Formats: sequence, structure tokens, C-alpha cells
Amino acid sequence: MQNFACLLRPKVAAISAIVLVVLALGVGVHMRGSLPRAWKMLHIPANTPLFADTRGITHAIDCVRHGQDPYTVSTFDPWHRLYNYPPVWLMARHLGVTSRSSDLIGLLFAIAAISAYIFLLNARTFLTQAIVFLAVASRCVLLSIERGNSDQIVFFLLVFGFFLAWLLKPPLRSRIVGALIAILTVLKVYPIAAATVFLHHRRGWRRILTTTLVAATALLLTSGSRLAQVIANTPRNPDISFGTFPFFYALSRHTVHALAPLVLDHRLASPIGAFLLGGIGILLGMRAGDRIDRFLPALDLTQPRGAIATACLSIFCLAFTAGASFDYRLIYLTGALAWLVEDLDHSGTKRSLAATLLILVLLWKPFWLSFTGELVDGMVFLMSMAWLGNALFCTQKESQQPSRLPAQSTHRNRRSSASPIVGS
Repeated sequence: MQNFACLLRPKVAAISAIVLVVLALGVGVHMRGSLPRAWKMLHIPANTPLFADTRGITHAIDCVRHGQDPYTVSTFDPWHRLYNYPPVWLMARHLGVTSRSSDLIGLLFAIAAISAYIFLLNARTFLTQAIVFLAVASRCVLLSIERGNSDQIVFFLLVFGFFLAWLLKPPLRSRIVGALIAILTVLKVYPIAAATVFLHHRRGWRRILTTTLVAATALLLTSGSRLAQVIANTPRNPDISFGTFPFFYALSRHTVHALAPLVLDHRLASPIGAFLLGGIGILLGMRAGDRIDRFLPALDLTQPRGAIATACLSIFCLAFTAGASFDYRLIYLTGALAWLVEDLDHSGTKRSLAATLLILVLLWKPFWLSFTGELVDGMVFLMSMAWLGNALFCTQKESQQPSRLPAQSTHRNRRSSASPIVGS
């Protein structure tokens, strides 16, 4: 019983946040008479019916069942949206899934994500408990639950898949992680960026390229020509979204007004700007070297939470660069937050506090386009690229160390004392 209490104690903050949200929704339903109105009491823009993103899949299945193409026909969707998910989700019709399954599937998505948050996020001090509580109860996390978005199941598979893989021996672990990344890429495209978890290998670039190639091939085989339609049908909206498009659009509207039409009319303008900004971040991280330890913990890819943080940061950066991703995709930043919280609990310093607060502000940013919210978005992107760039620098420097001098301390060994001690 005492061992169970010790295991449960770090999870109290995440569980408390979920319980409080459920109670608030219950009170809202009692006061307002419906769950969508209860969500609106919590300032979450709710749709009627609920689980709008889940219905984007289930109603597309109805469309297929009637012999029509959901990529070109929108009559079956409650909001007349064209289907914009990879076709693999439509295979769920063989399991008996239809639009009548929407509420059940949306609920299962939410339970999967909640279990991942509780499992991943540990908090042992009052400060980290407050951070975890605010993260789990944040606007972006709640939006993903209300929409029933499939990123929740992808995040669930990423978290538990990595922890299970880290129970295996390294050679088998690499194969399992590579296969997991390919499967997640088939489901949602963005997890292809998670191939960065192989940075710590001596021939990391070869493994990254191999994994990326396998994942891209799996995506093309399962999506084929539909991939272009997925991209074309995905809306680019400055509201309720983050990424390079709302970032540059908000900045241009509040600084150089003449640039706003350029951002609106040329789809490639924002991604090009993101590549330039990301390149600056990578260079800053590589130039910082060991000095970055004063602000951020090293990304230790030999531990599951360190690998999850790296994968989630990479997915966030790809989603940011792609243009405009709806705010529910910011749930991946909770993977990085888990690593920062572990550092705050174990390192004895507050070096991770600034980065933690910056991510928290982004998770709580306004849903509508705002200069402050998009400025924070850009700052988190720049920080993430610098963090990943520093991990790249560490790997490159470590690979140049003479392997025949085991007594000589390498760059990674010098940094490991500053990394959080994380149990799997």
C-alpha cells in the first residue's frame, strides 16, 4: 500500500486537474443544460454536436459506405468539410465504425490522451505540481478533448510505445521505435519528425534517414495520391491555430503592414520564413555548446522521457513550419514539459523554469489571433530549434571523440551530471 502511495504521489497534480475539469463540466451541464454550453463556460469553443474532429472521420466513413469520395464530397459532414486525414482512418469501417460511433470514439481518444498525461507527467514539489496542473488543464489540452482530435491517440501511442521500447535491448529497441514512427506517420504525417530520437547513435544520421525513408514510403503506399488532397483540404486559419502562418501574419499586422498581403497571398512565404528562423535557432543551439546547460537540460536520448521530449519537440517544430496547425496539436509540448519538470525536481536548480513557463503560456494562449500569443509561439519554436540544435552539436562532438580512450570524459558525460535522473 505504501509503495502504491509513493507511485501515486507524483501523479496527484495531473489527476487533480482532470478531476477538477470533469467537476466543472458537470456543474456547467447542470447550470446550462448541455455539455457544449458547459465547455463554453470554460472558454473552450465547443461545437454541436461534440467531437467535431472525430466526426470528420466517422462521417467520412459514412460517405465511403454510400459509394462516394469524402475527399471531394462534403455532404455527409455536419459542417460540410472535406475529409483531410490519411485514408488509413477510413479502414475503421471494417470494424463496424460509422457516424453513430462518434461519441464513443471521441471519448476513447480523450481517455487515451489523459492516461498518457498522467503516466508521463511526474511532479514532486509544489512548483512542479502547479506546472503540471496548469498544463493538463490548459486550453489547448481541453480543446483537443472537446474536438476529439486523433492527435490524442497518436500522442498516447508515442508515449507508451517509447516506454515499452525502452524495456528492450538497444538493437531491438531501435527497430521497434523505427516501426512505431512509421505507423504514427501513416496515421498523422507529423510524427515523421520523431526520427530525431536516433541522434544519440554513433551513426545517428544514417538511422534518421533510414527511418524517415521507411516512414515516408509507408505513408505514400497507404495514402498514395490522396496525400495531395489531404494537404489541399487542410484549412489554413489564423484563429485557433499556431504556426508560421499566424505567426508572420500577426507580426506583419502589428509591424510592417505591407507584408500582411504577402503572407496571405503566398503560401510559401511563411514556411520560408520559418526555415530561416529555425536555421537561426539551430545555429544558436550549436554555438551555445555547454553554456546552454544554464538554461535547458540536455536532451538525454538514452532515457524514455528524454527521447519523448526530443520527438515531441521535433513534431511541434514540423507542425509550426508546415503553416497553420490547430492549437490542439500543441499537446505534443507536454512531452517536452515532462522533461523540464523532471529537471526542476531533480537538478536542484531553477534553470528550466523560464522554458517551462514559456511553454505554459503557449498552452494557455488565446484561441483568436493575437500578437502576444503568436510572439510566444515563435519564441517556443526558436527555443525548440536551439534545443534540438544543441543536441545535434553534442552528438557530432561525441562521435568525434576517440573510441579507444574510454577513460577520457566525453562531452555527453560532462553534460549528464546536469541532466535529470529519470526513472522509466
